[in-house]
Amino acid sequence: MAISNIIVHHLERNPDADSSTVHPRSTPLPVTPATEGLLQDLLQSYNQKSDKAHGCFPESDGESGLQDWLKAYLDEQLPFVDFSLKTTESLKETLDAAGMFPGGFVLIAHYRSGLTQYLLITLISPASSVTVTDQLDIIDTAYLDMGRLNLAARINITEWQNNPQAQRYISWIKPRGGRRLSDCFRDFLGGTETANTKKDTDTLMNAVEAYCDTSETPAEQGGVKKRVYEYCNEQLQSSEAISLNELSAFLNEAEPDNFARFVNTRDYDVAPEITPSKSQLKRLVRYSGRAKGFNIAFEAELLGSRIIYNRETDTLTIQGIPDNLKSQLEKA
Repeated sequence: MAISNIIVHHLERNPDADSSTVHPRSTPLPVTPATEGLLQDLLQSYNQKSDKAHGCFPESDGESGLQDWLKAYLDEQLPFVDFSLKTTESLKETLDAAGMFPGGFVLIAHYRSGLTQYLLITLISPASSVTVTDQLDIIDTAYLDMGRLNLAARINITEWQNNPQAQRYISWIKPRGGRRLSDCFRDFLGGTETANTKKDTDTLMNAVEAYCDTSETPAEQGGVKKRVYEYCNEQLQSSEAISLNELSAFLNEAEPDNFARFVNTRDYDVAPEITPSKSQLKRLVRYSGRAKGFNIAFEAELLGSRIIYNRETDTLTIQGIPDNLKSQLEKA
């Protein structure tokens, strides 16, 4: 990863006012190991968020905010600091208009990963904790809470610039229970939502299940699901989208278009490229469930060997109970 430009502005919440205040930084941040580490942590947190929306910029018919400013910056007609400040002010105005004043630090980063350029926009919440000084005193300290990353978006600049037909080069987090906040952030981006992670993943999972039903044995079905998970997990770890054609070739080298043809000839609206939810994908290789008083989870490959399901009696038979569980049962 190579950072082209990165900056932070402070968006201060005013509890007794009907607006927030921007405290700008006048120069980009220097690219140091600390800066690189911060961006890596942010990207890791962003990639782990399972529910994201995806979209694109609409055709510009005049002043369109972020889209125009980003184009001017990339064309070297607008300095990065000016671009970042316009972006931050626009975010502030959108949040103010919606009566939402979360406050925090707006970080904007233009970086390259491999051959692809990205723009990351995040609002990071501050948090407090305690620490021990060199003199062994305990004092309050502030830090950036990466785990509460609820307002963030990433634009695939390379896709936007080079593929006029692209529909999913913008992604943004859809926080749980935060529909209003998510819609507010979408309005700030000026993007049109074309898909979301959960829906895309459900569609892909349904297609995989149906494809597996065409296999002759449970072992073959399990093998297909495992390979789907392996490919998707590897792409997610690399922050890359899932390509339907690449997945199809990965599943069957002898007939590389077999799965893609299966999907396209049926009523599955699987997009050519998606970014699925990792937690949902785990259902391909892991069974889990809970009821009052107990939880059960196990790897899919154990079904039919160490774990037997009897549909008629509605029971699971487990062979080879873990030693720590066995010792607890023997003492019961």
